[in-house]
Amino acid sequence: MKTMILETLTHEIKPTVGCTEPVAVAYAAALAGELLEEELLGLRVLVNSNLYKNGMGVYVPGTTKKGLHWAAALGALVGDGKKALEVLENIPRDSEAMGLEFLNNYPVKVDFLEKKPEVYVEVKAWGAEHNSRILIQHSHENVVLKERNGKTLYVKEAENREEKSQAFLREDLNIKALMESINQFSKEELSFLIPVIEKNCSIGNKGTSEKLGMGVGYTLKKLMDKQTIGNDVLNEAKALTAGASDARMSGVPYTVYSCAGSGNQGLAASLPVIVMAKEAGLTEEGLLQGLALSFMVTIYVKNKIGRLSPLCGCGIAAGVGSAVAMGAFLEMSSMEIENGIQNIIGNLTGMICDGAKPGCALKLSTSVGTVMEMMLLAKEGTYISHNEGITGKSVQKSIENLGALSLEGMGNADDLILKIMVDQNQ
Repeated sequence: MKTMILETLTHEIKPTVGCTEPVAVAYAAALAGELLEEELLGLRVLVNSNLYKNGMGVYVPGTTKKGLHWAAALGALVGDGKKALEVLENIPRDSEAMGLEFLNNYPVKVDFLEKKPEVYVEVKAWGAEHNSRILIQHSHENVVLKERNGKTLYVKEAENREEKSQAFLREDLNIKALMESINQFSKEELSFLIPVIEKNCSIGNKGTSEKLGMGVGYTLKKLMDKQTIGNDVLNEAKALTAGASDARMSGVPYTVYSCAGSGNQGLAASLPVIVMAKEAGLTEEGLLQGLALSFMVTIYVKNKIGRLSPLCGCGIAAGVGSAVAMGAFLEMSSMEIENGIQNIIGNLTGMICDGAKPGCALKLSTSVGTVMEMMLLAKEGTYISHNEGITGKSVQKSIENLGALSLEGMGNADDLILKIMVDQNQ
C-alpha cells in the first residue's frame, strides 16, 4: 500500500500559479503559440462546460482581468509552456497591456462543449503561414495531442478517470488501513510534501494580512484581533484557509499546491490540517502524515464525485479529507472518524459549485468550520443516523451516494447553474 500511496500523492499533488481552469487554458495556449514559431494572429478555445464555469469569474494570475480569453491570450503571448500549471509564473509587468492590445486587434474566441467529460481544453492558434492545435484531456496538464499545420507531432492515448485510478480508488475506503499505512511513513519518505506547508501557508498569510478578493480571511483575522469572535484554532483555520482563497482568486501570482486538479482543494485539504497539527503540538513527521492522509481521502472522494463536479469539491471532498486527519490528531477511533464523515456528508452535501470566483473563500471558511465541529461532535458521540437522507449505513455507501448525486443526479442542475452565470455576464 505504501507504494500506491506515494504514486497517488505524487501524481495528484501539483504546484500551480492561479486557478487551475484558466491556467490549463493558458498552458495549452502557450504550447500552441510556441508551435507556431511566428507572430500570433488569433486563437480559438474550446473547453468542457464545467471548465468554462470555473474560468468565468476568477482573476488571471498577475493581472486585474478575468476570463478564459485573457488566460488564452496571456498564455500564448508571455506564458512558458515548460512550466505546465505554473505557466504564468513571473510574467512581465506589462503583460496586461500586451494582452489588452492583442485582444483589441486579433480574434480570441472561447466556446464550451456540453458533453465533454472531466477536463477538456482545445486551443487552436494561427499566424500568417502556420497553425497549431493543442488538446488537454482528463486532467489539467495532461496533453494528449500536438499538431502543426494539420500534422500530428505528438499523440497520447487519453486516459479516462477509471483507467488511471489507483487500486484503492476502485475499492472500499478503509480508514483504519489507510491510517495505519500512512503512520508507517517517515519524515524523509514524505519530505516531498514539505513545500506544500511553505507555499500554501504563504498565500494564506498573504490573504489574512491584506484585504484581497472578498477579504474573508482578512476580516475574520480582524474580528479575532478585536475579540468579536474567538481567537481559537477553529477561527484561525477558517481565516487562514479563506485568506488563501481570497488571495488566489484575486490573481496573486503565488504558487499553490493543488490536490486532484484544484488549488482550492489543495488549500482546504492542507491548511486546516497544518493549523490543527500546530495546536496539537505534533512533530513535523506527524504533520506530514496528516497531510498525506488528508490528501489521500480528498483524492478518493473527488474521484467518486468527478474531477469537475456540480458539488463543491473544496467544501465536501477536501472537507472529508481534512476531517480524517483531524480525527487522527484528536486520537479518535476509526469508527468515530467514520461517524464524523457521516456528519459532514449529511451536513454539507448541498454545497454546489457555481464556478471559481472570489466568493469561494466563503465556502472554504464554512467548510473548515463545519468540518471541525462535525468531528468534535462525533468524538463526543453525536452523529447522524445511518440511512438518513443520503447518508448510508457505511461511509463507503455515503460516498457512493455522493457520487451518484453528482454524476447522475445533478447534470441538469449544473447546466442551469452555467446558464444563469452566462446570462448574468452577458
